[in-house]
Amino acid sequence: MKKPIKYIIIGIVVLASIAGVVFYMMQPIPVRMTEMRLQTAELSFTEQGVVVAENTMLVFSAAQGGLQNMYVREGQRVTAGDLLISVDTTLLELQLAQIESGILGLEAQLANVQVEDRAMRRNLETTRTSLQGELQALNAQAAEASRTVANHQESVNEQLRVQQILIDQHYREIEQVTDNYERTAILYNSGVVAYAEYSTATAAVTAAQARLEAAYAQMSVIATGSVTDSAEHFEGIRASLVAQINGISQQLSGDTTSATRAHFQALIAVEQTSIARIQHEIQNAVVTAPIDGVITTLHAQNTNFITSAAPIAEITVAGDLYIEAYVSTQDVNSISIGDTVRLTLRQRTGDIIFNGTVAEIGDTAVVRFTALGVEERKVNIRLSPQVPTDVTIGIGYGVDVTFYIFREENRITVPRTALFRDNGVDKVWVVDGNDNGTIESRAVTTGMELRTETIIESGLSEGDFVINDANNSDLRNGTRVRAE
Repeated sequence: MKKPIKYIIIGIVVLASIAGVVFYMMQPIPVRMTEMRLQTAELSFTEQGVVVAENTMLVFSAAQGGLQNMYVREGQRVTAGDLLISVDTTLLELQLAQIESGILGLEAQLANVQVEDRAMRRNLETTRTSLQGELQALNAQAAEASRTVANHQESVNEQLRVQQILIDQHYREIEQVTDNYERTAILYNSGVVAYAEYSTATAAVTAAQARLEAAYAQMSVIATGSVTDSAEHFEGIRASLVAQINGISQQLSGDTTSATRAHFQALIAVEQTSIARIQHEIQNAVVTAPIDGVITTLHAQNTNFITSAAPIAEITVAGDLYIEAYVSTQDVNSISIGDTVRLTLRQRTGDIIFNGTVAEIGDTAVVRFTALGVEERKVNIRLSPQVPTDVTIGIGYGVDVTFYIFREENRITVPRTALFRDNGVDKVWVVDGNDNGTIESRAVTTGMELRTETIIESGLSEGDFVINDANNSDLRNGTRVRAE
């Protein structure tokens, strides 16, 4: 009796288990599903925009120096002529005094050029007169020597005396050509005279020194008693004197100061230009507002030294307001002038959303940095906002700008996770009987892929229920499901 009871109990347990499994399998699977409705299909991206005015002017300082006083603050409304900042002119005044002192020195050198030239001319004229006298004396001595020189020793003595006169003349010649060389070298190093003129002056010094050395050599020859022909000797000395006289006359006939005067006058003109510039800076050391407007940016408050290269302030003129945003070069080609954008003004009491229109698209990209410091190439976009009458926005406000790459009304879309491929065909799981029933796979034709959804061109109708997760391994044709 005991064994049959045992078998009966085991049979009951097995039947209960089978019944439980069957009951479980008959229960619908809970899934997430979406009802198909006609809606707006859109692909968009959002950038940060800033409210700006139509006209903005950068203000620069004509003076450079330390920041002395600041008379305004950011956000302040100013009128043309109002004080903005003042620049410390101490350094400028020191520079001005230094340049004026330098001009006095240049003017003194310029005046000294005339003095030196007159002195040089007097010396040359004196030397020429002396040489002319010596030439006359030499001619007389030559005539007398041809009559009176009777013996060898007298001829030697006479030639030594005349040779000494020639050596003295060579010394004076070297002094003259050396002075001329030194002046020419100064002008050449300053770029006033050409190299040819400098080379000529150098050659003149070398030639004069060579003539002096030759005269000393001739003196040594005469001292040994080797007397040359008196007439020939006197003729050589006479030719040297005539050459020196002619050289002095030529030098006196020329203009010896024009190049030097032009050099110093040019230096003075440069310094006078610097004086005019510094005086202009000092006169404009106080910067005033050039127009009426609002100071939207005060660059000067972030520095202690003002330069003419950097703006001190940005003044915005009252007028129409625009919104400026920067769009990546990857997205800018999908934007056109006239496109509608969505503008979102973040408020603690609730976001305010209104539309705007693309008014301008920049021609070039600029470098912008993300909050993490990543460099991006972006293009400036200017937008015309359609601000509701009960909303107030001001210059500098931040606004989220949503640009639409694609936007169409009355389209059916499904989550991208609802699609699966079956033998190369796009399909979705469709629930038969609203949100609770059996499912079947249905082929669909897909369109543009949005960020999280895909447009369905055909295969689905409004009111169909589609399962969101097509990768659920429990799904088969005919499986019962219910909405979670």
